Amino acid sequence: MIVSYENIHVILGGKKILNGVSILAEEGRITGIIGPNGCGKSTLVKTTFGICPYTQGDIMLNQESIKRYSPKKLASRIGYVGQDVACAFDFSVFDVVSMGLYARADKSRAAKEVVEEALEELQIAQFRDRNILSLSGGERKMVFIARTMVQNTGILILDEPTNHLDIRHQLFLLEFLRKSGKTILIVLHDLRLAAHYCDKIYLLCEGQVAAEGNPLEAMSRDQINRVFGISGNAFANQEGQRDFSLF
Repeated sequence: MIVSYENIHVILGGKKILNGVSILAEEGRITGIIGPNGCGKSTLVKTTFGICPYTQGDIMLNQESIKRYSPKKLASRIGYVGQDVACAFDFSVFDVVSMGLYARADKSRAAKEVVEEALEELQIAQFRDRNILSLSGGERKMVFIARTMVQNTGILILDEPTNHLDIRHQLFLLEFLRKSGKTILIVLHDLRLAAHYCDKIYLLCEGQVAAEGNPLEAMSRDQINRVFGISGNAFANQEGQRDFSLF
């Protein structure tokens, strides 16, 4: 499955936040969105679910406008985890992850089996009976990601999923996503993680796409300096893996 944002414009509080942004998240690949604070990264992904309405353009899911999708049908196609890990009610972790079953299209497997599998995959089974309010921000983030896995969608949209996570869990999560085979659209602040794990990068600046391509192309020294005002670039190390370095 693919999701594409075509000429998206967003105006909030009389201010233009996005000005003609077009992004394609390709099937089975990790597509990253990077850029400085306030450039419109989170706003863009929120347009998918009507959290931030767009005034112009369209969002296509497998070449069909998402306007044709009911909220439940859209949730059966796209899983979403935002930056916020707040939770107002004292549900157990098992209950929170189980909420993903509501939108799951495939009902062939036992609900408990599906939830237990997601808990094991994300290595949070030890929290299954814990109150969600008792967990740290990073632990809650993993719970919400497990909930999206229960939805069994072909596409995952993740806004700063590594936020609140220690470095071990950041690497575990991104490696897990890489091996999932799903279409991933991910907002990241860590440029090293973006360079290493993303197949394609969109660099946003002041509500527009400033550069796009593989990390070596989109995160060149000129582009990084122009957008972030720092000296650095993505490069291929001696092992042929992509990395990012500041100068």
